[in-house]
Amino acid sequence: AGADAVDCAVDSMSGMTSQPSMGSLVAALQNGERDTGVELQELSKLIEYWETVRFSYAAFESGQKSGSSEVYDHEMPGGQYTNLQFQSTSLGLADQWSQVKRNYAAANRLLGDIV
Repeated sequence: AGADAVDCAVDSMSGMTSQPSMGSLVAALQNGERDTGVELQELSKLIEYWETVRFSYAAFESGQKSGSSEVYDHEMPGGQYTNLQFQSTSLGLADQWSQVKRNYAAANRLLGDIV
């Protein structure tokens, strides 16, 4: 299988509900048929910069500690995931988060799979 484009994020901003790590992708494809041409040492400068910036905004992080493969079940985009998680918690539904995600998926299917 081929790919015309691959979506990724600079390492310090990747993971959780974001795209996979750009550094990992660049390193994995290095010296091969699909080498990106991106130099890891140059990319490291961006990673370090955004790591510092991200630290400044730590108070606004969602608190999520890891990514989840269940995104393939509910197909909720990352920004919607963290926003809905925050809203659910604010409404006292934190203990029902699994059901909220299932309901999101059901609503999406009912509306014609618009997400």
